[in-house]
Amino acid sequence: MEVSINMTDKEIEKGHVNKKKLERKYLKKKKPFLKILLSLILIPVIGGGIYFLYKGYVVGKEIGFRFSPSELIQKKKEPELKRDSSNKYTNVMLVGIDTRANTELLNTDVIIVGSYNHETNDIAMFSIPRDFWAKPLSDGKYFTKINAAYSINEGKREDSGLPALELIVEEVLGLEIQYHAMINFDGFTQLIDSVDGVYVNVQNSFTDYMYPDGNGYQTVSFKKGPQLMDGETALKYARSRKSQSIEGSDYARARRQQKVIDAFVSKLLSTETLLNPTKLMAILTSIQNNLKVSEFSLDDTAAAVNILTALKEEDSTSSTYSFVLDPTIGNFSLVSSNVNNQEYVIGPKEGLGKYTKINEFVDLALLYPALYSENPSIYVYDIGLGYKNSSSKTQELKENLKYLNIRFQGTKYSDKEGEYIYSNESEKYSKSVDILAKYLGIENKIKPEFVTVNTAGDISLLLGKEIIVEEINSETTE
Repeated sequence: MEVSINMTDKEIEKGHVNKKKLERKYLKKKKPFLKILLSLILIPVIGGGIYFLYKGYVVGKEIGFRFSPSELIQKKKEPELKRDSSNKYTNVMLVGIDTRANTELLNTDVIIVGSYNHETNDIAMFSIPRDFWAKPLSDGKYFTKINAAYSINEGKREDSGLPALELIVEEVLGLEIQYHAMINFDGFTQLIDSVDGVYVNVQNSFTDYMYPDGNGYQTVSFKKGPQLMDGETALKYARSRKSQSIEGSDYARARRQQKVIDAFVSKLLSTETLLNPTKLMAILTSIQNNLKVSEFSLDDTAAAVNILTALKEEDSTSSTYSFVLDPTIGNFSLVSSNVNNQEYVIGPKEGLGKYTKINEFVDLALLYPALYSENPSIYVYDIGLGYKNSSSKTQELKENLKYLNIRFQGTKYSDKEGEYIYSNESEKYSKSVDILAKYLGIENKIKPEFVTVNTAGDISLLLGKEIIVEEINSETTE
């Protein structure tokens, strides 16, 4: 558009006029209108952003968020989560509390510690059954079910329940806990619904005719196979424990709870959830009145988002491993359902309050999570190394990899060379085979052709003579 500019003869004669300069001067006068227009567009956008941040801050503050303006001003290194004294793991205690209507229960029926390995990105989850016996008070002398510890301490002093439970769990598992979070049933349901449900692969079909619903009991049923669960369905799946099947126990329930948590994390890692402000706000709102957490900062939040984003990448090699303190764990050597010959008292086989072996198992499970999660039976055979040497090597393996089912099966051959380790069930124990092969320095991971009969155990380890490589010296004659 051409701009008409009136100039006096005097201005033209003096040569002080620059037409472009005057055009800019003219347009500058029109800018207030543009500012008003832009303001009308941007104010709702900026206002919405401020509301989002404010809402997130208010919700975060209520559940334990600690914000310092210096965290935004100061230039810091890459944010990191708190770690244990080994600087390798971040451990989080997750607690689910029973707050059913028409009851005054404050039992923590879900107690899980998730351990994140910063070197491998693997996550190991350890569940302590609700009926596991421990001392509820640090200065107490009596033992009771661990799910009552929170209520007992909270009754003595408000806000002391979670820290007290954290100390008990640290003692039982031998882990240093950096963060904790407790959610009630309503929060759990809303949390699952906030991400539009979770996909869970139901391992076994089961029906529970005595699922508590606040006014009595109802029947809940699940069929084997993958399915999308909303919050209410996921809660029933995670809480049911009265089925007349393999799923009808606290131990099976603990495994199902871990599956739901793993499914939620998987859904959270999906692009549409992790990067969607609306969904993140829905998550914050859903947990606002139903969650208690340990204190966390802006750096903690940023570090967690960084880890979640990294885990979301397609080339991520992270895995999640599940462990439950039930009587089968550690090759049936750690937990008893009749401690000190007291029926239905679940606790360490060493005796109430004695956790040395459980702690040792947890350390090994963190070091070799795939091996201890697959928990294979490992049968060792002498095929040429000699009975005595093979037996000695088996014993050494049992001492270093405690709580696995490792057995020496005697001599199978006496003239074979080399060492072999392989799974007797195709690829079922492939991770364990790889770990053991690396640990023992064995390259042969396929069943050798000379073994024409089946060997026992999930994994077979064959110990033969050392292969001697003869050196041929060529002599030259003059």
